[in-house]
Amino acid sequence: MKKFVLSLLTLAATMNIMAVTYSAKATITLESKANYESCQIIIGESDALAEGITNGEAAELNMEGRSVALYVDYDGVKYQNFASNPATMKNLALGVKTNAASEYNLYISDVTGTFTLKIGDAEPFVVTAGTQVITLTPNQTAAAFGIINYVAPATGYNVTLNGAGLATFSGDQDAEIPDGLKAYTATYVAMDEVLDLDEINTGKIPANTGVILFGTAGADYTLPYTTGAAAVGDNDLQPASAFAQSDKNYILSGNMLYQYTVADAVPANKAYLQLPASTQAPARIGLRFGTATAVESVEAEAVKAEKFVENGQVFIRRGEAVYNLQGQLVK
Repeated sequence: MKKFVLSLLTLAATMNIMAVTYSAKATITLESKANYESCQIIIGESDALAEGITNGEAAELNMEGRSVALYVDYDGVKYQNFASNPATMKNLALGVKTNAASEYNLYISDVTGTFTLKIGDAEPFVVTAGTQVITLTPNQTAAAFGIINYVAPATGYNVTLNGAGLATFSGDQDAEIPDGLKAYTATYVAMDEVLDLDEINTGKIPANTGVILFGTAGADYTLPYTTGAAAVGDNDLQPASAFAQSDKNYILSGNMLYQYTVADAVPANKAYLQLPASTQAPARIGLRFGTATAVESVEAEAVKAEKFVENGQVFIRRGEAVYNLQGQLVK
């Protein structure tokens, strides 16, 4: 199957072009080569439209008496004309009904803007306006013959560490800890106003569990989705999905946690600390790593981390201590 991209039309008489300015539009026609039965669909995209079908720009398709049909399948409804916000137009199912023929002409005309089209298992492909010969299974109705503006599903969580090599994290699925990254649960120690960090050694972070990540400063990591993560023990970090407003909330900034009272939520896939209402709220909370990684406590006053190369290896100097990229004390 050849690859092609759908580009869109400037004019479609059956759509309300006077009320909305479209960034992309196209007319697509499917025609049976055996007896020339055909069906046409018009699709459009505009920032001026709301997400979903609330704008009067879509028209349902009457399938009665049709042996050939091309339609957008959205929320179980078949549309012969469809226009919406760009967010709605991603991964939009393009359905088809065929007659006894196996070969069809697919016409794309009056093109402006750009849509992508993915057919079957093929990669999304690019076309200009014109005719494409395609093969379809005879006498079938398929709600996902193609996908408009295909976006591949995510395979994991993407995390960027800050300048101190730290980040908070939580997710709604179990996540695998990649090489070069460490994940820690935390227990608040009121006497010292620090979080004691305990490394997760199972290689997996359970779903809906707040953790602190440690790795190379400024680096990007992907935490692949996985299953079977073991539950962690005591942990005072909360996932973003469990956010509750409080004047005892703390979030990570640099290498410390600071009070967070101005927002209704923390960013998705982050974690936060909420102290009990009866706890005296410190201005900031330091991090104290366990000895397993030989990483010293992060002091109350921020210490500038400096990266340098020696004998072809990258090290990080923080105060008088030097660590490798795995966070191990080397000298």
